Amino acid sequence: MNKKWILGVGLGVGGLLLVGGGLVATGYWANGQMGGDGMEVLAQTQARAQRTADLNARYPFQPPPAGKVLRLEEARLETYLAVREATLPAYQVLEKESLEYMRTHGQELNRGGRRAMIQAAGASMRMMGKAQTVLLQNLESQRMSPQEFRRLTAVVYPPPEAVPDAGVAAVSQASDPTNLAQLEAQLASLAPQLEDPKLTEAERLQLEQRRAGLRKYITQLELASGKDVKDANAALLKKHAERIAKAANPTFDELMAKPLEAAGTAGLPTP
Repeated sequence: MNKKWILGVGLGVGGLLLVGGGLVATGYWANGQMGGDGMEVLAQTQARAQRTADLNARYPFQPPPAGKVLRLEEARLETYLAVREATLPAYQVLEKESLEYMRTHGQELNRGGRRAMIQAAGASMRMMGKAQTVLLQNLESQRMSPQEFRRLTAVVYPPPEAVPDAGVAAVSQASDPTNLAQLEAQLASLAPQLEDPKLTEAERLQLEQRRAGLRKYITQLELASGKDVKDANAALLKKHAERIAKAANPTFDELMAKPLEAAGTAGLPTP
């Protein structure tokens, strides 16, 4: 078991306690198993979810249309990194506390007792709650919504691409890089043909028309694929690469950024 496991207890077991009305529906037994403060932990979680929704309403963020690439703006990227950098110390405390919890209670959890699991859920909710509160405070101080923070995280720290199943044929789109490269190669191949002095006027006109058509088609595909936005984003990310690298932490993204719901109604992870 590790720190990520204990945090998962808070997201999993704790989440079950909240279904159908939270700890009340589960019964005050569960509240007692958490040391008598389970109801307070639940109230704090609900308060963070409400604060998330409030921030999304106060600092609205308009995401790009479905299928379009989010264009980074340098000022917002710097604001995003400032929030992230200010929150990382709280996340490091979360890591330290979760490891300490596993050192102290790991054997009990390995036995799989219900009481130990419930207590671990309560501990996880409390530990994560402190870090999540710091994140929300930093977002508010920088006037950024949780929704915008989550979407920027997906661009600045994209998750690794899933490897396609070897038994499933990949569906290729016209704007895929491979297809664009093939079209670029076709376009380049027309240049030497047009330099041939033996071309008739009709043949030259035909090649010129084909070249113009290819150029137009390639431009349309590049716009459809968001290539211009991707290139601009890549240049901006390269400019801030050192700062971005220092703030990189995949587990932080999974536990702190990813759970920020786009609509702001579900709020932070329901522990």
